[in-house]
Amino acid sequence: MKNYYLLLIFLVSVSTSWSQEYRQMIAKGTYTVQEIQQSAEAYFAEVGTERGKGYKPFKRWEYQALQDMDENGMLPTPEFYYNELINYNSYLNQNFGAARTAVGTWQALGPDYWNQTSGWNPGVGRVTSVAVEPANPNHMIVGANTGGVWRSVDGGANWTVLTDNLSNLNVSALAMDPTNTSTYFWGSTGGTIFRSTDSGTTWNFYSDTGSGTVNKILIDPTNTTKMYASVEGGGLYKSVDTGLNWTIINSSATNGYDIEFKPGDTNTIYASGNEFFISTDGGATFGAPETLTQWSQEYVLGSNNWSTTGANQDNSVTARTGVGMAICYVSNFTSPITNLVSPVLNLSGASNPELNFSYTNVNWEGDLDTLRVLYKTSATGNWVELANYTAESNAWTDIVLNLPNATADYYIAFEGTANYGRGLTLDDVSVKDPTIGTVFEDGFESLSNSFSNGPKMIGVSPQDPSVVYVLEASGGIFGGFHKSTDSGNTFTELDHAGKNYFGYSSFADDDSGQAPRDMDVVVHPQNAMDVHIAGVLSWRSTDGGVNFNITSQWVPGNAANQNIGYNHADIDIMEFVGNPTDGYKLYTGTDGGIYVADDPLNVTSSYYRDLTSGLSIRQFYRIGISQTDPVVVSGGSQDNGSSVLGADGVWRDWLGADGMEAFVDKNDADIIYGTSQSGTLYKSFNGGVNSSWIASPEGKTGNWITPFEQDPIQQNVIYVGYDEVYKSTNGGNDWISISQDFGGNLDHLKIAPSSSVYMYASRGSNLYKTESGGILGTWSQLSGFSGSINSIAIHPTDPDKIAIATTDASKVFVSSNGGTTWDALLLNLPGFSARALVWDHSANNGLYLGMNYGVFYINDTFTEWQPFSNNLPNVIISELEINTADNKLYAATYGRGLWSSDLFDDTLSVDDFELNSISMFPNPAKNQFSLSWNKGEKVAIKVYNSLGKLMFYTKEQSLIDPFKIDTSQFNSGVYFVAVNSLNGVVTKKLIIE
Repeated sequence: MKNYYLLLIFLVSVSTSWSQEYRQMIAKGTYTVQEIQQSAEAYFAEVGTERGKGYKPFKRWEYQALQDMDENGMLPTPEFYYNELINYNSYLNQNFGAARTAVGTWQALGPDYWNQTSGWNPGVGRVTSVAVEPANPNHMIVGANTGGVWRSVDGGANWTVLTDNLSNLNVSALAMDPTNTSTYFWGSTGGTIFRSTDSGTTWNFYSDTGSGTVNKILIDPTNTTKMYASVEGGGLYKSVDTGLNWTIINSSATNGYDIEFKPGDTNTIYASGNEFFISTDGGATFGAPETLTQWSQEYVLGSNNWSTTGANQDNSVTARTGVGMAICYVSNFTSPITNLVSPVLNLSGASNPELNFSYTNVNWEGDLDTLRVLYKTSATGNWVELANYTAESNAWTDIVLNLPNATADYYIAFEGTANYGRGLTLDDVSVKDPTIGTVFEDGFESLSNSFSNGPKMIGVSPQDPSVVYVLEASGGIFGGFHKSTDSGNTFTELDHAGKNYFGYSSFADDDSGQAPRDMDVVVHPQNAMDVHIAGVLSWRSTDGGVNFNITSQWVPGNAANQNIGYNHADIDIMEFVGNPTDGYKLYTGTDGGIYVADDPLNVTSSYYRDLTSGLSIRQFYRIGISQTDPVVVSGGSQDNGSSVLGADGVWRDWLGADGMEAFVDKNDADIIYGTSQSGTLYKSFNGGVNSSWIASPEGKTGNWITPFEQDPIQQNVIYVGYDEVYKSTNGGNDWISISQDFGGNLDHLKIAPSSSVYMYASRGSNLYKTESGGILGTWSQLSGFSGSINSIAIHPTDPDKIAIATTDASKVFVSSNGGTTWDALLLNLPGFSARALVWDHSANNGLYLGMNYGVFYINDTFTEWQPFSNNLPNVIISELEINTADNKLYAATYGRGLWSSDLFDDTLSVDDFELNSISMFPNPAKNQFSLSWNKGEKVAIKVYNSLGKLMFYTKEQSLIDPFKIDTSQFNSGVYFVAVNSLNGVVTKKLIIE
């Protein structure tokens, strides 16, 4: 009888998949936009750009990044913007004191609700995070992707924005101190974390993990000085000083998606990036149970089951006794302690035994740059190398090894790095049916505690803390669902072959998905078998993940027909909230807002209830306005299609997908034109109640936002910019080309309001012009400026007077001779991104500039830009348009909806400005000061220190009775108190002794 002992040392590589490289580059924030573009283009050339491949999220990122990048192609960090805003506030306080009236009278116009007409995926805006007070579920905060942090104290019935005055409205994670629920933490891009200690009234840039996007902040409820963070593109971090300083706690985790406590045991932490990790010592050390480097695995012949035993501290492992063959981990290969109990394996008659094995996806690196196969004939013998393999491989490679001595006992070891292995057998080549014993059949990828290297999210069970679920993605779609019943020591992958729960299909049978952006898993707090997962849609299992049934659809009509809930497409987060007495509700944060399942145990057509009403977080790309009073506005937005603000003041959603450019017919406000991503064209004849598709010229597709304009003079004449400019004289029924091929799709196209034969178009940093409507020859290229072009504005009465906003450090260039020469117009502008321009029709050649923080104004009478942002949030300005019928300026914002203001008015007199009568006393002050005004109008109050840092903020405050402000925690020095009404601002200097 010959006994064979297989000792397998197989270190599983967890390096980031090349397919996710561009995502990691984005998250890290240390690469140029061009470098990221090149990586992404290579990826999508392989996988395709169809819906669900992740192409849309990339193009959204790319569009914003191309406008925000600096002259070196880098994206400024949130910390840069934070400091830049402080510097600009200080500049304003020092140079724009006293009372000012012509600073903007901005008012929010919404939408803060959805109202489906012919749109197919209605929503308000993207919600990325939620935090709820455990003892009071009515107290919650939610984070909007670019719309800031919002607070509700009545369970979502009403919302208050908390962050409009900050330098950053990008929210990716939220946490609430469980023992002091007036303290909030907010995670953002660039590894940045903000903190508020007064329920969001004021915020401070608090700490920085270094790089990446903060996906989750976890606070230890038993000791709130201990905090954890998972950071995409950064890794896993721990703080022991309430989040002020962060230390990476797992050097092998270069990515971080999720992090959870074991219920009832905050020393046990589950974490994930592209791997799954466990710590049982409060994050001091982490293990990775999905790899054989941490656990012994034992296959029982004939039972087709695996069992697991942990490696002892002395590097020894103990195999089970009885019939079987052990695969055991040994951490020190050169001197292992094996302690193997010899299994009984009958190899009678085997005269020529050989070992067969296959491996794939090998990337040798580090010390283990080869795959070695070794053997010894006794537990205490010396290891002898049998074979080695050094070639990298992305295909299955077979190994056939003849054993030197058929009569000996063998310990056989593999040492090296490979992601997958399969089919390890002992064969006897002397017989026709040679298989003696199968050590494992389907490979590491289907071992009970084996994962792939895709992104992972974690679900834990308060009802049974030993139960852990891991939801896994693969290439953006569903990759697997794993369950542990021993606190994560071992996992079993449940059989969901052929299913994709991350796509659009109610049958989980498509190949779409946007994981890890749309991906989460939660467990009902009272039932470990009740599991919910999310991708584009949401799903529920009542048998511990064995089977899943759909609970929501992304099209309202389809949801109603299937008797399931409507939940906006693309679910970023799921969260159970409640208590055993009052029950639990399931909240979802989606690309259309926040929804709640009030009764998550019973799925019906009303399963999800929309809580988004009141959240003005629409991410507008473009708007088009009528020249009527009242105005009609159509705007295209990310994720939530195109909407129309009618003359009746009601918003209606008339297109789905991502809405882009739009305009209202200049003669008939019931005729509306719109686009979705990549230049799909639409038209409505009845104000958006119904819509029809317009065929693009020659079936072409365009840029993410395709330029789409109407002729300002000729009726029914419209233009669209693909790689050529096309013109239609019948409202889009037919098209003709009026330009050369520009070698790629255009970014911008503008037609002069005073003479429509003058047109300007741009692609990247290339600017083109025609003075003949494009029909008398090619367009000429203009030069003399720098940077990629973000916006083009043509003067309303002079077609040769143009302005462009660029990514160059000079921000704005102006030409008065049709682009022959240019003047840089940086002047006193802050270092924000110049995004949008529009000329006023006033006599002084007024020019408005929208940046990613604020609106600015200049005309022939000024030598500096004037701030024009009174009451306007610090949010990205996507586009500016003027309605000459109501004399208002309209701003499309990317995160805070539509806003309007009266135009700059040179005739306003500061002497008559009512805010001058506000009194402030005492001054100097010590522990407090008061503001008083004899007017009933409510105001906003901001207190800045001498450096420009916001120290106090409140709004909607009456001053009829003196309003007292506590300054007992302020340092001695000079402060500036800004009081804003709708009509202007007054700034007063305050001395604190």
